[in-house]
Amino acid sequence: MKAFMYDQHYGYQLAEIEVADVNNLPPYTTTVAPDPTKSYQKFNGTEWVGGMDNATFQQQVAASIAQQQANIKPSEGQQLLMAQQANITQLQKTVMAQQANLTQMQKMIMTQQATITELKKGSK
Repeated sequence: MKAFMYDQHYGYQLAEIEVADVNNLPPYTTTVAPDPTKSYQKFNGTEWVGGMDNATFQQQVAASIAQQQANIKPSEGQQLLMAQQANITQLQKTVMAQQANLTQMQKMIMTQQATITELKKGSK
């Protein structure tokens, strides 16, 4: 026969077991079956009470997990790494801007050299 073990302090179901003799049950075990459509029920010594339907229970678990994940803060090492990555990104932007300025300056020098070459041709 099926029997249900429950926690001695809180009454929550721990396991479903098979027993040969219902008159000789292990401690904190009952043959009263919990409602199969509910989770997180407590055994009060005579019946299973409380609990919630499985969909509600799953929603609460998901919300709890989301809250716990939101509370996780990066370690000091991770924070330093993130700061270094931000600095690297800023340096990369600065280098790209300097490369654009250098390209512009090279174009100006080439234009000036072309002008000097033209002036030399014209002075001959």
